[in-house]
Amino acid sequence: MSLPSAPYRFVPLSRLVLLPDWADQASHDQPFADGLCGELHLNLTSHTPLCVGGEQTPSNPHEAGKVHFFRTPERQLAIPGTSLKGMLRNTMEIASFGRFKQVEDQRLGVRDISEANNFYGREIVSSPVQAGWLSFADGQWQIQPCEFSRLHQEQLIRHCNINKDNWTRCGTASKRYALIGLCPPVRFGREPMPKRSNQWLATPRANGEFQGNIVVTGQPGPAFDRGRSAKKYEFIFHDTTHAHLMVSPPVMAGFRQIHDSSDEWSFWLSKLNEGTLDKGIPVFFHKQGEQVKSLGLAMMYKLPYSHSLHDAIRHTHDAHLDNQTPDLADLIFGYLGEEQRSGLRGRVNIGMALLEGDAATEWQAPCILNSPKPTFYPAYVRPDGKGGFRQLMERHSELSGWKRYPVKPFDLQRPEGKAADNNKTQVRLETVEAGASFRFTLRFHNLRRVELGALLWSLDFGGRAELRHGLGMGKPFGLGQVSLHLAGQRLRANNPNEDVTGNPGQYLQACRKEFHDLMQQTLEAAGQSAPWEKCEPIQALLEYARPAQNDATLSYLPEPKDFVALRRTEHLGELTATFHDKAGISPQAGFNSLQPRGYASRFNENLQQAETELQRQAARAALEQSKANATPEEARLMDIRALRDTCAGGSATGTQKDNLARTLNEAHATSMDLDEAQKAELRQLAEACSQIDYKKIQQACKKILRDV
Repeated sequence: MSLPSAPYRFVPLSRLVLLPDWADQASHDQPFADGLCGELHLNLTSHTPLCVGGEQTPSNPHEAGKVHFFRTPERQLAIPGTSLKGMLRNTMEIASFGRFKQVEDQRLGVRDISEANNFYGREIVSSPVQAGWLSFADGQWQIQPCEFSRLHQEQLIRHCNINKDNWTRCGTASKRYALIGLCPPVRFGREPMPKRSNQWLATPRANGEFQGNIVVTGQPGPAFDRGRSAKKYEFIFHDTTHAHLMVSPPVMAGFRQIHDSSDEWSFWLSKLNEGTLDKGIPVFFHKQGEQVKSLGLAMMYKLPYSHSLHDAIRHTHDAHLDNQTPDLADLIFGYLGEEQRSGLRGRVNIGMALLEGDAATEWQAPCILNSPKPTFYPAYVRPDGKGGFRQLMERHSELSGWKRYPVKPFDLQRPEGKAADNNKTQVRLETVEAGASFRFTLRFHNLRRVELGALLWSLDFGGRAELRHGLGMGKPFGLGQVSLHLAGQRLRANNPNEDVTGNPGQYLQACRKEFHDLMQQTLEAAGQSAPWEKCEPIQALLEYARPAQNDATLSYLPEPKDFVALRRTEHLGELTATFHDKAGISPQAGFNSLQPRGYASRFNENLQQAETELQRQAARAALEQSKANATPEEARLMDIRALRDTCAGGSATGTQKDNLARTLNEAHATSMDLDEAQKAELRQLAEACSQIDYKKIQQACKKILRDV
């Protein structure tokens, strides 16, 4: 059995939701005193092949579908601004503890037979399954209950005089009904099934005691004669003498949410609308008392979960959905309120990103791009922390969080097995090559400094140029890894007495610090002592944006049966380590996430600190440039000088001190490659570093002074 593996992970949801207290002041018409207008000129670089979908060609039985790269009317390769907006908004929602609300409310279904005594097994066997005919009359759905007996497929084939190979090739109910007719009548005898209490085995006979209709439900696995585990029986529905049962709207809604997109339900609805069903649609159901509790189109049907996706989000915190105060991303990118004429048009406009220069495109091999289906509850629902899985039957179930695709080397998974022969499920993507560059302009109007800081942080994950966003199609395969670089800006302050043109880089850096202060003050108010960028949700966001090595756990499992096997409780620890290794923020008792929050601005102080930080960045850039032109020995001495200056200041972290000790040890190990002048400099550096109060550094310096 494979270890847990999937190309997605989750940034955990928090019980902390940040709702800015200036929400009712945000406007296009009333300027903020600290507001800014302007433009950011940005470069986008693709690090793996990229496909932003444009014109599409549907698939057919003979050929995979095609998705062309988006193009302007002049046929120039481009990226729509809406795609960039969605990418940045999602990043900002996570970084600013926004509301988790961009989720369609669904009541999912489940059929989990991985363990006999799990929640599904208990629910299905808690009351005997019954059969009946579903119909719509007098404005409501109803079921005519009936008895049912089992019919072996071999007996069915013989009775209907059809070709066995044709039967086994038809895996769906609709195709099998095309062979035998729609629920054909049959006379039969029956006898108790061996080892199955209260179940009957039917044998078609011309003079049989009973009369009913043959009902088939499709073949989910191998043909009936291919092993013990294969489905072998169909059904005969008979004896419809019971009174009708009404199906309540909530029960029918749960059934429809599971089945509305299925081919089988579409087949039955078409027959119902045509008026070709004498008795109705054959279904199985369970009762609670005299009420229909659930129903399905197969005997082991999918059960609707007790709780919807929105219910599970509310189990974390109802502020994610029920409070209409906008979060920070809403204020910047815009939102539509529930009340008439409420909401705010976005104060950020992102233009189309146009390709710069020439870049080759190519058609990738056929692949399968499935829509996200949050049905694998060991991943999508957080475990209970007591040694068991949770799923949406439980009233305390919580969703795992924001789904992200960790960046990884490009590896297009080709369809295997039966999927490789089904062109209708495959698609080919037209991609632009890695290294392609696009340029676009982001215009903003009346943004507060802290809001502009949040936007800047979202562009490059707080100045981390090595991190990457995911954009476009094929992210599970490593496609669409991009980074953004600020190439220029034009700023204008709402306050005419404020000059922002003298050193715009310094000003923008101070805006970043304003956003950092907002988040840090919010965490501290919630009783959290960790630095904002070190808390687990932000660490998860940054981790998934960091280029990974070729990690086998970031691919889809090859077989559906592997997912089934992983649902066993014995794999809880592995699944928790893979999908739930980080936790959301839980504020201290008494903290109210529904209370809008502001922050204490330190802009003048941040402006001064920004100047110092930019000088450090310039020094680091100059050092990197010098190292690029230096020999390995010279580069190592440069590193020691820079780390010595950092550690001698008294504010160095343990990691920085460890890095200095490690670099000194590397210099000692390769000292034979140094010339005499370099050895003399290394001894001088070791003498200076030996004054730093850190045992590892002092030990490394002692070896250098002894041996070099």
